[in-house]
Amino acid sequence: MRYYLIVISLLAIVLGSCTNGNRCYDSVDTLMVSSFSINGFKSIDSLIVTGVNRTDTGDTLVNDRTATLTKRYPLPLSLFADSTGFILNANGVKDTLYIRHKMIITFVSEFCGFAPNYVISGLRHTAGIDSVKITDRRVNTLSTAKATNDQNISIYFSAAAH
Repeated sequence: MRYYLIVISLLAIVLGSCTNGNRCYDSVDTLMVSSFSINGFKSIDSLIVTGVNRTDTGDTLVNDRTATLTKRYPLPLSLFADSTGFILNANGVKDTLYIRHKMIITFVSEFCGFAPNYVISGLRHTAGIDSVKITDRRVNTLSTAKATNDQNISIYFSAAAH
């Protein structure tokens, strides 16, 4: 009987020490939500997005070959520089987009640590991109939870080039 009491006590101690109190339940991923479309309501048959100077296997951020009028994707911004460059290949035509931003490190929680937040300060692009509209300059961990028709930036490709 004494043996059973010791085993039950040890089992209760072991099970009682397993708590979920030290897990991270908050997101620390910060992604800029971007929409892509071609002026003139032409569909995008394929969209491939990579980072500038990122040509290794696995560096492709987006590889979508389904035809739609608008495509919407979350894209990462640089943790190490104040600008991020993307090579956008839409319907076989390559364009480049550079986004200038300021990073602000924000404390999330004791167990999650810190997350980068960004403020978009400007951009430049090649001629195949007709325009880029910044609708929300603030990029944070909640950006990917935006409504379907809401994003940080909207990229419009020139219909003549694509």
